[in-house]
Amino acid sequence: MLAHVDAGKTSLTERLLFDHGTIPRLGSVDAGDTQTDAGDLERRRGITIRSAVAWFVLRTPLSGDPLSGDLRVNLVDTPGRPDFIAEVERALSVLDAAVLVISAVEGVQAQTRVLMRSLRRLRLPTLVFVNKIDRMGARQDALLAEIRRRLTPAVVPVVRVERLGTRSAGVVPLVRRRGVPAGGGRAAGRQRPLAAGSRGGR
Repeated sequence: MLAHVDAGKTSLTERLLFDHGTIPRLGSVDAGDTQTDAGDLERRRGITIRSAVAWFVLRTPLSGDPLSGDLRVNLVDTPGRPDFIAEVERALSVLDAAVLVISAVEGVQAQTRVLMRSLRRLRLPTLVFVNKIDRMGARQDALLAEIRRRLTPAVVPVVRVERLGTRSAGVVPLVRRRGVPAGGGRAAGRQRPLAAGSRGGR
């Protein structure tokens, strides 16, 4: 899990752990009680300083599906501040894939570009996750264009957002299982995407 500072990376990590039953209670960065920010300084300042490993189980109980069965996902929460980029680089060497978190409001930052260059160099498959879609000023089409212009043109939208910039913001999938677009290839491409997947090596 990688991001520029204040993109909501640690909060997203906490939500994944909570939703999949790894932790019994949802912690908060502001309260200093998240699972992955365990150091005293991290809790006091509300920042990630050292990479931390957590895990959750992804359950896929689909009968007859050869890909079904429980999958343990090991998640590495990395620092977002540029001062700790060496810590991030160390974590990248053990990853199978990466989630690059971007704020829907602030968009692509200088640190985002640094991280994407590292991901491309290592040819790590990357999912770009757009966070904070419920915040005032959140963008969708303009942000996707910015990601394509400043990070990589090889981006495939997998959801579209509804009620952007409101507390009731939510997403609707654009793809079915097996990677088949829900509305067909061209139709899906015209939808208003938010989260997007890309392969870092391209």
